[in-house]
Amino acid sequence: MEEPLRNFESALNKGKLVVVSGLRRYGKTSLILTALNKMNVQYLFLDARLLSAVTMISINDFLGVLEDALNRVSWGKTVLKSVEGVEVGGFGVRFRNRSRETLLHTLHALSGKVIVIDEAQLLRRSSVRFDQLLAYIYDHVDAKVVVSGSQVGLLYRFLRVGDPDAPLFGRPYIEIRLGRLPPEKSRQFLLKGFSQERIHVDDALIDKAVSLFDGVIGWLTYFGFTHSRSKEQPEDVFRKASQLAAKEASSILNTYGIAKRRYVEVLRTIASSDQARWSEIKRGVEARLGRIPNNTLANILRNLVDSGLIERHQAGYAIPDPALKNGVLHHFSGL
Repeated sequence: MEEPLRNFESALNKGKLVVVSGLRRYGKTSLILTALNKMNVQYLFLDARLLSAVTMISINDFLGVLEDALNRVSWGKTVLKSVEGVEVGGFGVRFRNRSRETLLHTLHALSGKVIVIDEAQLLRRSSVRFDQLLAYIYDHVDAKVVVSGSQVGLLYRFLRVGDPDAPLFGRPYIEIRLGRLPPEKSRQFLLKGFSQERIHVDDALIDKAVSLFDGVIGWLTYFGFTHSRSKEQPEDVFRKASQLAAKEASSILNTYGIAKRRYVEVLRTIASSDQARWSEIKRGVEARLGRIPNNTLANILRNLVDSGLIERHQAGYAIPDPALKNGVLHHFSGL
């Protein structure tokens, strides 16, 4: 993680907008928080996942997340004590007027801070133009912004930095894109973690974990934490990880309603090979569900790519998360 940390610190020192992207469990949040704490800067962490159950996000909903974040930092009361529409008392900060004006006044009070929006792509589900709000901060507030997202395609659609008609167009930004760790770095990561816990592990166990979790730092962390407390073997932890990944994917697919069954079958077909070509996916889905129009299949594949569940390569489509791939094959029954 040393190189991504250096890259993030450099990006934040140089620019006003930093984008941290990568699939689920690639270590985005950990990277951001580790770097900000190391840099000893005052930051506000807004977790957009708190709004995942909200169908259409409003200013009021966003202010609720902002209010919660401000009450978790020691300096929150100090910077907001004279802000119009904000009440500062013994029990913390409360927005008295939950309006756009209050939001803008609050943002100006965050001058000199770093504003982090985790899983920012979720803010697309709103009648409020949050990309416009980011552009406003960029132009008028002396604060730096970090946005992260695991649904990379949706994150790009939200930011639209390459769209001449989008609010953020033309504003320089730096992107830190995280990927999987190579085997040797995965091995070093686990050995360092177990050493810090003062736990001796043999090479065979490390090698098995490196092979199963295939460089996904979140799953490597999950294995290290679990094994250090319960001595569970890599295969057992991998099975639990697969069940968890399948459950999370199923929850994401619930948003497609009655079309979910098609999404599940597409995922199953892709999971059955290292990389599945279009023709193989279409043939596999139609064998189970009957005819599927080409444009419908194209939309499903695009949505799965945008959501971060699959990746598109030159040779075809693949599920990059080994636990999810196993979960789709073995734990999707009855969904």
